[in-house]
Amino acid sequence: MGIKYLNKFMLDNCSKESISKQHFRDFSNKTIVIDTSIYLYKYSCENTLMESMYLFISILKHYSIKPVFIFDGKPIPEKHELLIRRNIEKKEAQEKYNKLQQKLKEATNEEIKEILNAMKILKRQMVRLKDHDIENVKRLMDAFGVTYYDALGEADKLCVYLVKIGKAWGCISDDMDMFLYGCPYVLRGFSLLNHTFMLYNTEMILKDLDMSGKQFCEIMVLSGTDYNIHSNTSLKETINWYYEYVNYCKTTIKPYGFYVWLVKYTKYINDFKNLLNIYKIFQIDNDVDLENYKDIDFIEKPFNKDKLVSIMEKEGFIFQ
Repeated sequence: MGIKYLNKFMLDNCSKESISKQHFRDFSNKTIVIDTSIYLYKYSCENTLMESMYLFISILKHYSIKPVFIFDGKPIPEKHELLIRRNIEKKEAQEKYNKLQQKLKEATNEEIKEILNAMKILKRQMVRLKDHDIENVKRLMDAFGVTYYDALGEADKLCVYLVKIGKAWGCISDDMDMFLYGCPYVLRGFSLLNHTFMLYNTEMILKDLDMSGKQFCEIMVLSGTDYNIHSNTSLKETINWYYEYVNYCKTTIKPYGFYVWLVKYTKYINDFKNLLNIYKIFQIDNDVDLENYKDIDFIEKPFNKDKLVSIMEKEGFIFQ
């Protein structure tokens, strides 16, 4: 899900013009790509997967926004360690949940509320998306007539590519990696209740931070991503080093690059080769796999009300 404290860093250092609250009515007739897996997990944790996805799509269509949902494909090898860690954490959460279930049988009235709250949190940590959950969501999308694609790899990377080549205007995602890939417009914190979101204008954000896209990506990759989870670095410390680097550049005719400067003058970087490999992951301009999508056309399918009603009635929906 990206870099710790990056969102706070941007909110603290960027203007309200760069990061602003918006309503979906102002984005009618735009094509928006959606990093789907984030919302599948979010709504599964709330035990409202089909209901919330139905509302999500309905809201977008109500405001004449053309959604294009992108599903994750095969994770890249660099993410293997993170997936193992997540699997272990889910198993640990399951064990704690089972113990609390047993404890609940002998709990006093005062203890019951506390135990139930703890179990609720653990249940969210235990959520696993099953294949049939994804297939049900795709069936819902087919009934709505909206477009979706399976990425060959990570969905967020394909989302940004489609925005960068002009196939879509922006991307709905809460994944901070969107900014490392250089997505021009990121829509975060989507509210099903208020139909609002926070719009992040990446170009204006970089201007506020007085950084180039390359410098921003270098800083964030060094601060720790999903692909270098054992990094001993942090965003705060990396930013401090960056400002020292900026001062160095002001007094040097031919300055080193940020990473080379760190290697030469500090001990902050432990594995320079691995760091460069992680940095390359976020450079999408020459990605051969993504070029398979450059001529893609988003063709809307017909809306099938009968199919939609049939799907949602099984979820307890009542249609007039």
